[in-house]
Amino acid sequence: MSKQNGFAYRVLVLIIILVIAIAGVMMNKIVGKNGVLNRVVEVETQYSKEDVLEKINHKVTQKFIEINNEAKANNRNISELYNCDVVIEFLKQNLIIEQVKDENGNWQEGIYEIHVEKLKTENQQIHEVGKFQLEKIEERYMVVWYDENGNAQEIGELQIQQI
Repeated sequence: MSKQNGFAYRVLVLIIILVIAIAGVMMNKIVGKNGVLNRVVEVETQYSKEDVLEKINHKVTQKFIEINNEAKANNRNISELYNCDVVIEFLKQNLIIEQVKDENGNWQEGIYEIHVEKLKTENQQIHEVGKFQLEKIEERYMVVWYDENGNAQEIGELQIQQI
């Protein structure tokens, strides 16, 4: 009888060790460097970046529609009322963007910080991760995202309707 009890204890200890090992592997799959939780954070970050681009382009489109309606009502050509400068001024006046200064306190031409919180509507949330800027690159305005290390990633172009 004591041989059976000794065998049962060994099997029990072996099962416990096996369960602990499996639990360790599963924890690593969930919270490890390439774990599920880190992948969720990466997906949320990507969503946030695209969401910022979508929302700022939505604001620009709304302004275009407003100016287009005004032009039609006053029998004016929309090209007299709408251009890149008008869009940038609209975004600045609504505190969506703010021109960036360099380390000497001088304004940097064509570089604006995007205030993500101004893009939210009442029921929507934007998970702010990193820093977003609007930068004039050649003749286009690009939304650029900077991570905590200062690495830049172009998210997309500001959709200013061409007339």
